[in-house]
Amino acid sequence: MWLPAIVAGVAGVLVVVALHDREAATPLEAVAILLASAAGFAFDDPVAEILAASPTTLRQRRITRLALLGPPIVLTWLALVATQGPASWAETWALAAMFAGLVGLSLSIAGVASRRSTTGRGGIVAGPGLFVLVIASTLIPPRWRPLPLGDVPGGWTPIYLRWSAAAAIGLLVLLWSSRDPARITSRLGIPAGRSTPRERGERIG
Repeated sequence: MWLPAIVAGVAGVLVVVALHDREAATPLEAVAILLASAAGFAFDDPVAEILAASPTTLRQRRITRLALLGPPIVLTWLALVATQGPASWAETWALAAMFAGLVGLSLSIAGVASRRSTTGRGGIVAGPGLFVLVIASTLIPPRWRPLPLGDVPGGWTPIYLRWSAAAAIGLLVLLWSSRDPARITSRLGIPAGRSTPRERGERIG
């Protein structure tokens, strides 16, 4: 999970250096997308299938991996924001809300993809999924654009609210996708590690 974060960090530095003379928002928006995409790889676990039956729940394993990868990504973002120097505190808070929203959406996409993947790897889906969401948002009129990159009618407040809402929705989806499979199975009355009657029937058939 470290290689994508390192690549994103290096690419972010290059973007800021190359576009340093432009408006702060332009390079930092690109950097936010890069770092958020890298955050999705936090849930890529090559031994996920082996650990599925361990006492440590899926949510706990994800929190542990995110605690390792999250701080370096956030510190890289803060360093690049300080280097680029937004024009005002209002712009700084807008960029912070945008970064939180992008990370939340990236983690939710990766969480769902990792859960559905037989190998426990969903980080590769986070970047393209995030890109599709951002592009789809630009096709919506600015007044209703859910993921605004740039100005929208109403000033800074709609930008804060929309990106904060994106972060909250991403967190909720992440929590939903982090439910422990063993607990879900036990609630259905199916002992862990045993197949359901339907699955046994399909195997026999």
